[in-house]
Amino acid sequence: MEANAERIRPRLRGDVYVMRVPEGAYIRSNLGGSILKGASTYEWIQRIAPMLDGTRTLGELCASVPESSRTGLAKLTMLLLGKGYVKNVLEDRPHTLPADVAKNYAANIAFIEYFVESPELRFEEYRGAGIVLAGSGPLLQALANSELRSGVRVLTLAPFPESPFDRERVAEHLAAARERDPEQRIEYVDYAARVDYPPGADSAGVGSGDLDQLAAGAAMVLHVADRPMLGRARRLARAAAAARAASAQAVVVRDEAWIGPVTGADGDATGWESAWRRLGALAPDLVGTDLGGTGLGGTGLGGTDLGGTDLGGADLGDRPEAAVSEFLRGPTVALVANQLCFAAFRHLTGIDGSGGDRDAQPQNAQGRGVVERGHVVRFDLETLETANHAFLPHPLARPVVSDDPARLAALPAAARVDDEELARRAVDCVDPRTGVFAEITERDYEQLPLFVSEVMVSDPVGLAGGPFPVFGCGENVVESRRRAVRRAFERYAAVMRDPRKGDRLYGLDVLTGEAVAVSAAEVFPAEGPRGEVSPARTAASGGDWPEAVRAAVVAAANDTVVTALSAATVPFPRLDLADAELTSRAARYVKLLEIVDQPVEVHDLTALLGLPTFAFSTPEATVGYVSDLDVDAALEEGLERVLLAYQSRAADQPGYAPPPVPVLPARLRGKNGGRRPDSVTLEAAVAGLTRDGGRVVAVPLDHDPLVARMCPFVARAVVVHG
Repeated sequence: MEANAERIRPRLRGDVYVMRVPEGAYIRSNLGGSILKGASTYEWIQRIAPMLDGTRTLGELCASVPESSRTGLAKLTMLLLGKGYVKNVLEDRPHTLPADVAKNYAANIAFIEYFVESPELRFEEYRGAGIVLAGSGPLLQALANSELRSGVRVLTLAPFPESPFDRERVAEHLAAARERDPEQRIEYVDYAARVDYPPGADSAGVGSGDLDQLAAGAAMVLHVADRPMLGRARRLARAAAAARAASAQAVVVRDEAWIGPVTGADGDATGWESAWRRLGALAPDLVGTDLGGTGLGGTGLGGTDLGGTDLGGADLGDRPEAAVSEFLRGPTVALVANQLCFAAFRHLTGIDGSGGDRDAQPQNAQGRGVVERGHVVRFDLETLETANHAFLPHPLARPVVSDDPARLAALPAAARVDDEELARRAVDCVDPRTGVFAEITERDYEQLPLFVSEVMVSDPVGLAGGPFPVFGCGENVVESRRRAVRRAFERYAAVMRDPRKGDRLYGLDVLTGEAVAVSAAEVFPAEGPRGEVSPARTAASGGDWPEAVRAAVVAAANDTVVTALSAATVPFPRLDLADAELTSRAARYVKLLEIVDQPVEVHDLTALLGLPTFAFSTPEATVGYVSDLDVDAALEEGLERVLLAYQSRAADQPGYAPPPVPVLPARLRGKNGGRRPDSVTLEAAVAGLTRDGGRVVAVPLDHDPLVARMCPFVARAVVVHG
C-alpha cells in the first residue's frame, strides 16, 4: 500500500449516492450499485467522502488522519477505486477553471468525467471554444439556448432569413444564462438582410467566401435548417473543413430531422454530402425530385460546376420555399436543438473518442473487410423516435480517382473473396435509409421448392430510376442469401458510374491481359427503370479475377443470344432430359418439376455462339436462354429458372420471377435426338463473340472504391473493334 499510495490521487465521482442499509451501505452511480457490508461502512464513507476531492494523494490523505484510521481509510478508498466510484486523477492535466464556474457546471463536468480524464480542463477548453451557430427560425433560437446552458462563453450566431428569427427571445435566453454565468455573450453575423431567395435558388447573396469567413477561426460550426437548405449545408460543411473546424448539422426534411454527421477538424470534409447522397440513393422522392410538393430540378451536385458534367443523383440545392413540418414546434424544436448541442459537446470534450474523424478505409481484420462508417441520427418529429444510420462515403462526394490502367495489373493476383466472406462484408453496406443496400430479407416469399432472398439495392447516381430489388434463390436460405448478395454487388456496380472519370475507361484483354481503353458508354449504357437488366448491360463477378472474367464473358455471350436467334433458320435439336447426363442438382430440379407437373423443353442452341447455350421453355412461355462454358452449369441454371418461374407463378409472387425473354419460335424448335454438347474453353467463347473481328475486354466496375474493395471482382465484358 505504501508503494502505491503516492501514485493515487482519489476523487469521488460526482454522481455517487450513498444510503444506509441494514448490511452496511448501499452506494450507487451511473456505473451501477453495490452493497458494502459492515456496521460502520456507511459512517466511514460519510467521513472520508469530503477528503476524496482529488487534491491530495492517498499517501497524503493517510498522513492527515490518526494512525489508527490509516489502514481503514486506505482499504476503503481502494475498494471504492476498484468498483469505479472513486477515480484516480493523478494523471489529470492542470486547468484554470474558476471554482464558481466549476460549481455552476458541476453536472456537465461530472458527465465528462464519466468517460474521459481531465474533465475540468476539457470543459474549460469547450467553454472557450469558438462555436458558430448558423440557420434560422426557432431551431436556431433553441440551439443558442442549448449552447448557453452547456457552458459556452461566447457564441457567434449567423441567422438566415428563410424562417423568422426572434432576437428578443434569444436575448431573454442570454439574460437568464448571465444570471448564473455573467461571462456569457452572443455575437451576430447578420446575413439576413443580404440574402435574397428566388424560387428554387441556392443561398443567393451569400457566397462561399462569406461562409469561409464565417467558419474562419471557429472550433466548430453548427447549422440548423427547418427545411431542406441542402446547398447551404453542403457549403458550410466544406467551409468548416477548409478552416479546420469541426462541424455538425440538423436539417429537417418533411417530418424528419437528420442530425449529423459530426465531422472533426481533420475529418472527412465530404461526410455530410456522402450521408445525403446515400439517403437520396434509397429515397429519391425525399432528396431529389419532390420535397413538400416542390420540384427539385437542377444539377446533381447542388450547383457545383464540374465542366458541365451531369452527375445525377440527389439534388443538394436550397429549397427555402418548402413547407415546414407541422410537427416541428415547441418541444420537438428543443429536442432537435438539444441533440445537435449534445453531439457538439461530446465531440469537443472528446467523449466520443474523436480526435478528428479518420478517413473511412477498409481494414483487413482477420480476413474480414471491415469498413469504418459515418453515422447520422434520424429524429421522427411526429413519433419522437430516433434511429442511428450508418453510411459509407459516396464516390461523387469525394475527389475523383482517375481511371489509371496501372491498377489493373493487381487484379489477377488479388486475394480471393468467396461467397461466405462477401456475405460478411455486405453487413457494412446495409442500412434501411442510408445504406448501399437497404436490407437483406426473405419477406413473405414462398420458400418451396426454392428458397428466395431479396436485397434492396440503392441507386447511387440516379441511373436506375430509383432503388430496386435483386433476388437470389437456392436450395437453402444460406445459398439464396449469398447469391442475392453477390448479385446485389453486381447490380450496384453496374449502375454506379462516376462520369468524372471521362469517356474512356480501361479494361484487360481477356486473352492477352493487355490494358485496353473502352468507351464508357459501352461499359455503362443507360439503365432501364428500377435497375432492370437488358442486353449489353449485364455485369458479372467471381471469387477472384479469372472467375469474374469468365462470368463476364459468359454474360456477354448470353446477351447476344436473342439477337443471334433472329438470323437462325435451322431448327435446334431438343435435349432429352431423361437420357441426358445431369448433375445431382439438375436431376433434383427435374424431379421437382415432375412432382409439380411442370413440363419443360430444353433446346440446344450451342450452334449459335459456339458455347453451350440452351433455351428452356414451358407450355406457357420460354423461361430463359442460358449460356455457360460448362454444360452442367448451364443446365443447372436453366432448370433452376424454370422451377423459380413455376414457384413465382404458383405463389402469385411475380417480383422474383426470371426476367421475361422472347419466345423461342416454333419453327426453331426441333425434335428429340440432340446430343449433349461439350463444355468449351474461355478462348472458344471469345472466338464466338469475335466472329466479326475485334477483341473481348473485361472492364472492372469499380467506380465506388470502398464498395469495390469489399467486392473487388465485378466486371463487364465488351467487344472492342479497331
